[in-house]
Amino acid sequence: MKKILSLPMNYKFIIILIIFVPIIFSAQDKKSVYEKYLKNGAFKYSYFHPKYQQYLDSALVYLPKDAFLWQQKAMPLFKRKKYELGMKYLDNAVKNDDEFDSYLSYRAFIKCIFQKDYNVSINDLDVLIKKYPKGIIMDHSYVFYKALSQIQLNQYQEAEDNLKTSTNLFASNGIEPHFLELFYLGITFYERENYTEAIKYFDESLKLNTKFSDAQYYEGVSLYYLNRKPEALEIIKKAQENLLADNTITEDNRFYEDYPYQIKKWMVENLVESLNENKKQ
Repeated sequence: MKKILSLPMNYKFIIILIIFVPIIFSAQDKKSVYEKYLKNGAFKYSYFHPKYQQYLDSALVYLPKDAFLWQQKAMPLFKRKKYELGMKYLDNAVKNDDEFDSYLSYRAFIKCIFQKDYNVSINDLDVLIKKYPKGIIMDHSYVFYKALSQIQLNQYQEAEDNLKTSTNLFASNGIEPHFLELFYLGITFYERENYTEAIKYFDESLKLNTKFSDAQYYEGVSLYYLNRKPEALEIIKKAQENLLADNTITEDNRFYEDYPYQIKKWMVENLVESLNENKKQ
């Protein structure tokens, strides 16, 4: 303190400003900060423009504990696969989370779908499921994302159990399972070579989304392994047609990251070629 007092007046003012500005403005009306630096600032640019981040940095000077601002800094980085950098900001959002753990749930989602850090995603999801058994993030239950993480860790029985839980979470409200829940249930059996049971769930998924190429593809592979090759070729050709029409996994974030078991054009083409060769023999 003695050193500060011995400085010229101009320098003392600058130091006091640096120390106290965040404190003074932390109570400033959030709406006006959002208006100036988001609505009339960052949101006028693409997520990926440098000015987007610059405006957020300015807003954080006034609202350093605003979880939404930290999340907004993180989100474009994840969409550019800069996971480590983005997670640094998202962790700050979680530290300043709201009463509903909104940013903890977002982090669990990012860890599962983007960063593919499945064990850590499960840790976050376990905390959330304990507090909010029917909690939802990005249109799906926390239990669903836990099951996806378990599939990616080859924990197929645990994933099956959680997917069955997820399909029944909202049954009492008259809400039927999502076609992706049924698809991934099929995957848990497919990976354990129970192709008959896998086909059952792929069919259930296709009842809800009749042109879902991913379910058609894995059903075709299952039929192939059951030596039902003519049926396999028939449904694989449908999968090929529907994939070309973009009838695949419908999640918004599929444009940035592949979802587990999301099929590619080459996968279908290779299988069609193989089945056609077998047909000639």
